[in-house]
Amino acid sequence: MALVELFLLISAVNAGLTAQPPNILFVLADDMGQWAAGTYGNSEIKTPNIDKLAKEGVKFDNAFCNTPVCSASRTSYLTGRLPSQHGVHDWIAGGNGCGQNPPIFYSREETTYTDVLAEHGYVCGISGKYHLGDQQQPQHSFSHWFVHQSGGGNYNNPPMVRDGQCVHPDGYISDIITTDAIEFISDTTKTGKPFYASVHFTAPHAPYTGSVSNFGCSVCCLEWFH
Repeated sequence: MALVELFLLISAVNAGLTAQPPNILFVLADDMGQWAAGTYGNSEIKTPNIDKLAKEGVKFDNAFCNTPVCSASRTSYLTGRLPSQHGVHDWIAGGNGCGQNPPIFYSREETTYTDVLAEHGYVCGISGKYHLGDQQQPQHSFSHWFVHQSGGGNYNNPPMVRDGQCVHPDGYISDIITTDAIEFISDTTKTGKPFYASVHFTAPHAPYTGSVSNFGCSVCCLEWFH
């Protein structure tokens, strides 16, 4: 769903204009340039599902990002405010937790659209990259919290946080994030409550690590080739 549509929908929910609250799914790629999709004219990179969404939904041909780095943009998505307003001006190197450094909750004083949705009965969940500091603690009304420990890293057996614990689940991170999101959506649907799901992949951000299962060898084997 386009971000403009997302914010319009949330405004409608906040104003009580929707009789039946719709479920919301926000899929976000990391560090993916506008040019890296077929719908924007790239003939080498195959993106059939993105192309289909663009064809059947809304496609932006003239859009800009004030601060094209992950943490600043993600805070702007959540708050609807500029980096000069919310204070996160760059990608966050420190304060992520999991023993790397003392945790810092950078957006503690901000109100996010997930806070608004939760106030109106939504169950909010995130699967994937958050990267706004203090990743061990659920923030901004997310009741389901499965996030990357920092902002990026190895795609195989990735560093994640589940239920406040720093873990390294087996597998490829894109598959792990997808599976977790599907389970959250399935479980929440059974409750009859509306859900908001952030599915935030680390791909295609560096280090461009392929899935071990696709190559038929172990992580050690891949490291040996490097």
